[in-house]
Amino acid sequence: MTNEKLCVLLQAFADYYWSVPVSYAISKISEWHPEVTAQQVTRALRRDKILKYHFRVESESVDEPEIVVDHLIAIDYSDFERFITARFDLPYRDCDEQTLLRFDDEYLDIPEKQAIIDFGRDEFGLDDEWTRQLVNDCVLTQPIALCEGKSWVMSVLQGESYGKIHFRTIEQVKRFRELGTRFYEAMPNPVLRGWKPSEIANPPALPDDIPEKDEDIPNMRKTIDALFAQFDEREKAGEQLMQSPSGAAPKKKVGPNDPCPCGSGKKYKKCCGR
Repeated sequence: MTNEKLCVLLQAFADYYWSVPVSYAISKISEWHPEVTAQQVTRALRRDKILKYHFRVESESVDEPEIVVDHLIAIDYSDFERFITARFDLPYRDCDEQTLLRFDDEYLDIPEKQAIIDFGRDEFGLDDEWTRQLVNDCVLTQPIALCEGKSWVMSVLQGESYGKIHFRTIEQVKRFRELGTRFYEAMPNPVLRGWKPSEIANPPALPDDIPEKDEDIPNMRKTIDALFAQFDEREKAGEQLMQSPSGAAPKKKVGPNDPCPCGSGKKYKKCCGR
C-alpha cells in the first residue's frame, strides 16, 4: 500500500468515527493489509501535513493517541472534550475497508438521504449543490446536538445551509424534523462509535426543540444570528490554536466553495471543511 492510500484510509477512520484510537486503526489496517506495519501507520500520522494535525495526544480525556476529525479541534479543544464525554461506552462498530472509504466519499446511498434532498428541492428550491450541503449539515450537526443537548434542527440552520433555508410554517419544521430523525436512525453515528441508532438498544433521542406556532418562526432566525455572533467571538479567541503544526501564521478564513488548502483539489466543504 502506498503512503498516499494509507493516508486516505486513516482520514476515513477520522471521518467515520470522528475520534478513534490509533491502536484500533492499526489493528484493522493490519487485518486488511498484512504487509502494512504499525511503524508505517505511525510514520504516516506524524509526517502527513493533514493527519499530523489530527494526531492528538495532549487531551487528558483519552488514554492513548487518537486520530481526530478536524472540526472537533479546529478552534479549540472544547468540542473534542464534549465529544469524548458524550461518546457511548460501546465497542467500535466493525466495518470493512470499502464501507469506511465509501462513507468518506458520499456517505451512504440510502432512501433517508434522498428524502432530505427531495425536501430541500421541493420546499426551498435548493439546487443539487445545496441539497447535498443540507445533507452534509445533518451529518455534522446531529452528533454534535447529542453532545451538547441542543436542538439539531437549529444546528442545521447554523451550518453552511444558513441563508438558504427559510421555514414558513410549523408543518414544514415538523416535516424536516421527521425526515431528519429517520436519517439519524439510519446513519452510523460517531457518538455511538460508528453504530446506527437503529442497531443498539435504547439509543439516545435527538434533541429537537422547535417553535410551536407559525408566529414563532421569525425568532428562529434571530436566535441563529445571535449564535453566529457568539461563534465569531469564539473563533477570534481561538485564533492562535488554528495555526498549522509547524507554527505558521493563523489560517486565512476559507469559504465552503473555495479550494481546500490541503491541496487535495476538492472544495473545502467536501474535504477538510466537512
